[in-house]
Amino acid sequence: MAFRLRCQTCRQAFAFDPKSEKWPDECPICHTHMGYNDRADDDIVMPSIRTMRSSATDKVYREMETASEKRAEAAAEMAGVPTSEMSGLKITNLSDARREGDVAAPPVTAANNSVVAFMEQTKIGGFQGNGSEYSGAVQVGPAPNAGARARSMLQQHHTNISGGAAVSDRPALETMQPGYRRRG
Repeated sequence: MAFRLRCQTCRQAFAFDPKSEKWPDECPICHTHMGYNDRADDDIVMPSIRTMRSSATDKVYREMETASEKRAEAAAEMAGVPTSEMSGLKITNLSDARREGDVAAPPVTAANNSVVAFMEQTKIGGFQGNGSEYSGAVQVGPAPNAGARARSMLQQHHTNISGGAAVSDRPALETMQPGYRRRG
């Protein structure tokens, strides 16, 4: 059974049959020393075992990177700028150390995302605060308290069309209850 070995210097693959020939010391193509036999006999070596599943997954990620380069070139052509101007569109940092459950995209951190940086700076992200200090701006501007006014108007309209039967915060649900009586 023949194998294909790859030279680490010239990156060319060549056939090798362990039954008929001894392990090569140098690349038959570029004649550089490969050092396969320089290892001590008691060294633990982990073989590279490629399965169809890992090959298919790797191919998908490589195609994503290639497609992102093509999109960057197309965007540069459409905008009339050099491709280097659109280099931000290229995917270049997919993780090669994938294990089951890993995500190939880099994590979103304050270092690479302005929204996360702002949330960490002001401490209003997630469950760290209620954000009420940012609600003061609703009382000024071209339409102050527009949301509260719209809600009041809708509630008043609903009360008018229901004949005064619905007046709570959730008027659409209160008249649907069997045995509903308006509180007086």
